[in-house]
Amino acid sequence: MAETERPYWRVGELSQATGLTVRTLHHYHQIGLLDPAARSAGGHRLYAPADVRRLMYIVVLRRAGLSLAAIKEVLDRDRIDVAALIDQQRRDLESVLMDTVEFGRRLQDASIDELSRDPRRLRELINWVTPNPIASQPVVLLVYADVELAYRTLIHMFGFGPGVIARDGDGHVGYAEVTGPMGNIRLHWPRPGLSPPDPARDPSSMTTVEVADLDAHYAQARDAGARIVRPLTTQHGAREYLALDHEHHLWCFQQA
Repeated sequence: MAETERPYWRVGELSQATGLTVRTLHHYHQIGLLDPAARSAGGHRLYAPADVRRLMYIVVLRRAGLSLAAIKEVLDRDRIDVAALIDQQRRDLESVLMDTVEFGRRLQDASIDELSRDPRRLRELINWVTPNPIASQPVVLLVYADVELAYRTLIHMFGFGPGVIARDGDGHVGYAEVTGPMGNIRLHWPRPGLSPPDPARDPSSMTTVEVADLDAHYAQARDAGARIVRPLTTQHGAREYLALDHEHHLWCFQQA
């Protein structure tokens, strides 16, 4: 029988086919991330095509930066839009690839001797030496009691772009992403060990974002109802302002 027609794979066969170690597959099983569909008469774990599909989702979401715990929570929901999560990862990779190709072209067009004679050419090159947004950007995850409201509010209040939004079987949003100049910001509903800020206490953390037009951004945030903690000012050479959103998360926006 052709491999694509096989109803089940043993753990060793799945390991050989995918390149993942048996130990990794055992770990996924132990934490409840990938449960085999059945067992053989001899007690061997058997994986069905649906398990392979779930494993593919795990690999892609892990590559996107999600923790195993977050991946489990995402995949355990009904009607989860995993395709949207994968599509966002694809767009991120394409963006990195285009930047890398363009940087390579500029390197090819500019010899070392030419750069040393004209500092302006060196400046052009420096502007393209930017960190890889996937490999270097830290993952920002903020916890909100109402993720869907936070998703809409951050777009309206702070001008973030829309990203992935994931609903469970009841239509509730437990995970979403908004896009910004420093990469995606992940929004998550509360769970053990993760809670939204307490409005009765001072914030214990702050998210800093650079924006192109700080004055316009400040006006938009103020008009949209952000609580301005510190108006526009210059601190340590950086022009910035501080604001609290509707769930008491502290934000610092700086002039890029």
